[in-house]
Amino acid sequence: MATRIILHGGNSNIKSDKNDDFYQEIIRGVEKDNLSVLCVYFARPEARWEDSYAEDQSVFHALGIETGRDLDTTMATYDMDELLGSIVEADVIFISGGYNGHLKDTLLTIGVKNFRQMIQGKTLVGISAGANILGVYYYSQGSEEIREGIGLLNIKVLTHYSEDQTKQLALLKSYKEDIPTVTVAEEEYVVIQ
Repeated sequence: MATRIILHGGNSNIKSDKNDDFYQEIIRGVEKDNLSVLCVYFARPEARWEDSYAEDQSVFHALGIETGRDLDTTMATYDMDELLGSIVEADVIFISGGYNGHLKDTLLTIGVKNFRQMIQGKTLVGISAGANILGVYYYSQGSEEIREGIGLLNIKVLTHYSEDQTKQLALLKSYKEDIPTVTVAEEEYVVIQ
């Protein structure tokens, strides 16, 4: 299986047809009946991890029932050895949104080249801040500025995008290198293979 990267624009927790399709897309590319999903919440305060994990467990459990597949979820921890082992074992790495928190630092500690090798043949999902951080640059809606991602993907990213953000989009497109810019609206996603 080829590596699949799915960028979601944000608000994946809202019940909608678009988000239902998004969750279907996550498992669509995994050709196994039993698959493991590593849920990463490093962009959120640690106090919110358990609640976020419970919500995502519920969604993946329902998806498993609906599709007749066994979806086993695990929550990532800051323990580096455990995290690296969990990434290797997972079929899907599901990076939830937030405000970046320790997400960038943790991924840079793993190393972009190393992380790229570890996700070969897997599905990597980034939601909001989890999507932003995968690009070279991204526009932060929270701080209203352009920031550097880890550069896993050679793109600029604008999540939570809406058509009235022409100024933000133009700013991001013209920032430094001339590389593709990917916009993703809330409750929508883009698949990169």
